[in-house]
Amino acid sequence: MWWEKTVEYLFVVTYMDREALMAPLDGNHEAAADLMARRNDKWVLIEFKRNAQAIDDEIQKFAEPSVDSFEKAKAALADRDGHHLLVFGERGDDQPIELKALSYFRHQTVDPEEALDCGVAQKQFNSYLHEFLYFKFGEAEEGSGGRSLNYSTVVAVSNGAITHCEGLANYCERMNLGPDLSPDPGPTPSPGFGMGGPS
Repeated sequence: MWWEKTVEYLFVVTYMDREALMAPLDGNHEAAADLMARRNDKWVLIEFKRNAQAIDDEIQKFAEPSVDSFEKAKAALADRDGHHLLVFGERGDDQPIELKALSYFRHQTVDPEEALDCGVAQKQFNSYLHEFLYFKFGEAEEGSGGRSLNYSTVVAVSNGAITHCEGLANYCERMNLGPDLSPDPGPTPSPGFGMGGPS
């Protein structure tokens, strides 16, 4: 038996290094993912899940109606989700927990050891993040019970030592990703959602 935080801790102590820029985004109101990380000037988004069965819980984090919002996000972003990963645990043959990773929308298998090398340049990362947050927020207004960037916890920046902290809202403002977070993704088809899942 293990928890989502067990998976997150195992990933960090196994694969993160002191030269990586890390941004843990924790809590029930997390807007983007559990971790934003930069390695060699390339950025990744990582969402930690307890196990493969918990992956479908991601749909409920999107603006109402959640399934429709998720499907629209998938149609718009799936071909660019190589840097946006789901990392989860499953029982291993030789160890209690074995880490597995999939791309966020397409569920393509990724070696967890290579997860931090799946990053994209900051401009591409920001463009993806901008659209992803739009689909998560939808038309929900601040204070209406929807998710808020202000609820994202502190972004911890590490380059051999912690040098800077900020919230995701500040990051988006500094990168000119807001404040309305409302790109016009245009009409997109809504393909059916098929988890597929790991074998």
